[in-house]
Amino acid sequence: MDRSRLTRRETVFLVIVVVLFSAVGIRWVSTRSIAVPEAVEGWAMPNAKGTAISLHASADDPAGEGYVIAGARWAGVDGSWHGGGGGPTCVGTDTGAKTHVRLGVVDVDTGGASWRHVVWLRCLERPRPAG
Repeated sequence: MDRSRLTRRETVFLVIVVVLFSAVGIRWVSTRSIAVPEAVEGWAMPNAKGTAISLHASADDPAGEGYVIAGARWAGVDGSWHGGGGGPTCVGTDTGAKTHVRLGVVDVDTGGASWRHVVWLRCLERPRPAG
């Protein structure tokens, strides 16, 4: 008996497997979302843990928008990039200091909640102490 050819049952099974994998692949590709970060520049004031900031349009602007920066990749004024750990970044932990920064943010919408997520942070200057 020559087994170099597939039986009808094996052929049908193979076609079903290929169709299923193709359908799963098409579904996965069609539901993916690729976000390009928007660069936002301003003056950052950190919380006491250095995990969140209030971003201000200028060094003298009292109104700011809050961002969580924990987990974001970041670069100091020397240009060296650091992994997104949970600890303080180049903005530090002095709640009165302001640091000129540029953020990479993406809009996230889960269908029930939405926010602007910081994916990277770059310090353009060293923190300026309050005063």
